[in-house]
Amino acid sequence: MNASPDDELDIVLAGEAMVLSGARAMFWPARGRLIIADLHLGKSHVFRRAGIAVPSGATRGDLDRLAALVARTAARELWIVGDLLHGPAAQAAWRDAWLEWRRQHAGLDVAVLAGNHDRALDGGVLEVRQLGDACVDGPFLFSHIPRAGANGQHVIAGHMHPKTSVPGVPRSWPAFWLRAGLTVLPAFSDFTGGHIVDGGEGGLIVACVAGTPIPVAGRLR
Repeated sequence: MNASPDDELDIVLAGEAMVLSGARAMFWPARGRLIIADLHLGKSHVFRRAGIAVPSGATRGDLDRLAALVARTAARELWIVGDLLHGPAAQAAWRDAWLEWRRQHAGLDVAVLAGNHDRALDGGVLEVRQLGDACVDGPFLFSHIPRAGANGQHVIAGHMHPKTSVPGVPRSWPAFWLRAGLTVLPAFSDFTGGHIVDGGEGGLIVACVAGTPIPVAGRLR
């Protein structure tokens, strides 16, 4: 790991320089690729339809953060490692917000790995490329569900929504969880729960605390 701006952390994975952003994203400079997981578009809509009171504006906030990351990194590609959606892709405000976002980033190649919530995903309608359940690129295997990589591949996954605590800082925080051969990304969406991880589970844990990545346990071997 190397020093970076306060909201970034430079690391090396499988021999590739990568950047962890405190905004819950990974950037692969060699590909110009921004990588996130678990955007969960429409989750608040699904909850409201079920009669559960949730705050409004969650989708817009997530998309504004994503736009800021695309601009800052000058990304040419955005890969979403599963769960772009949460529930049916019916006409709803979240869908209009997403299509507006796509129009604003028409030159950005957006590709999506299938997640367990993406059964209704129609790439043509939402203007994204669909990569299937898994995709190999360079030394990495991208998969929504964490799995063992073949032939020494380092797996980049989502799904688990890892969170962790930081000594002296209230609440738990989204986190990157890096182990030998596997990196689990934090959920990008603000409106998610999570799986608590700690140093006892091994690997390096990097908390995303108010936009700042803070290593809190372990080290990357």
